[in-house]
Amino acid sequence: MASEQINAKTLRFIDEAGLREQVRFLSDPKSHAIERFGLLLQTPESIEEGVPHPATYLLDREGRVRLVDVRRDFQIWLDPSLIVDALEEMDSPAS
Repeated sequence: MASEQINAKTLRFIDEAGLREQVRFLSDPKSHAIERFGLLLQTPESIEEGVPHPATYLLDREGRVRLVDVRRDFQIWLDPSLIVDALEEMDSPAS
């Protein structure tokens, strides 16, 4: 995410799910990762320059992707319960 996107709304989102100590933010100032993951907006409005599609990737300790959510609408946020469920599944012995 762009560094300016780590703000009060973002922190409130992870706090509501009780994930503050489990979530790490990555900043991509020159958009290299955003481009590599295919998240860069192709025809952004001026306010969206350099801003990726909202995306959540949840990786386990081995680096396996356990959850991917990519949004086209910035107004709709991922339901925190989906992240909580994925984390609980990762903690289960059968995972």
